[in-house]
Amino acid sequence: MKILLTVVFLTTTIHSFSQSIFPSLSPKGRIEQRIGLTDISVDYERPASRGRKVFGGLIEYEKLWRTGAGHCTKIKFSKPVTIDNKKIDQGTYSVFTIPKANEWTVILNTDTTLYGVGSYDEKKDLLRFKTKSQPTDRYYESLTIDIDVIPNNASVSIEWERTRISFLVETESDKVADDFIQHHLLTDKSSDADEYAAAAEYYFYLDKNLDRALILIDKAIAKKSQSWYYRQKVDILEKQMKYKEAIDCATLAIALDQKRTEWDSQTRQNIEDEYKKRIELFKSKLKK
Repeated sequence: MKILLTVVFLTTTIHSFSQSIFPSLSPKGRIEQRIGLTDISVDYERPASRGRKVFGGLIEYEKLWRTGAGHCTKIKFSKPVTIDNKKIDQGTYSVFTIPKANEWTVILNTDTTLYGVGSYDEKKDLLRFKTKSQPTDRYYESLTIDIDVIPNNASVSIEWERTRISFLVETESDKVADDFIQHHLLTDKSSDADEYAAAAEYYFYLDKNLDRALILIDKAIAKKSQSWYYRQKVDILEKQMKYKEAIDCATLAIALDQKRTEWDSQTRQNIEDEYKKRIELFKSKLKK
């Protein structure tokens, strides 16, 4: 019994020691990103090529792949999203792929407990779709998963060796914002001037619904005379190429800013000079 316990102890000790002193061949990776109003994260293990041919070699074509190493790769959405025209509820899902030379099948599965693909159950698939693979300019030594922000939506990419795939994840952020503006701000239910101004800025930076943005910034100005509200209105008018109205707004802003007691004289002068430069620019555009 003593000998058995000693063997077990030594085996456990050696295993623990070896795990602590030698680095993982496929270290854990994590990427998380706020997309609009939705948090998206991916947890995965990152195998390296280490001189091996990856796709068509280490990763066989037309075979199910865990899209990582060790435990299954997991993607998590804090709110519902849409992928390949299918609505996906908030939650965590495992990610599998079937690589081919020019096209991959991407799979979201509801079983997030898997290690490898041995117990994979196709019946638990939530979504399957195809996406084209592309060559990359750089060489990726280790599997890399990234989340790129496309205003309020996301592009999730998987890269390894010189191969890349990506797919779009659409959030409901724009719909939520549009609904709030339509039913809360354009109906004058809010008394918060900053909400109207923020909504105008939202449309301005997305370069959409600029007429509505102008209505919203005017509502903000009617509620509170803030300097940046006028700058926002000038920006919107410039983008709409309404240069005469932009000149009128900038001129009014100069007059109002001269009365502001919270600024020192140098600050007022700097802002006035900025407006005057813009006024000259607008005048030159009107002459064309």
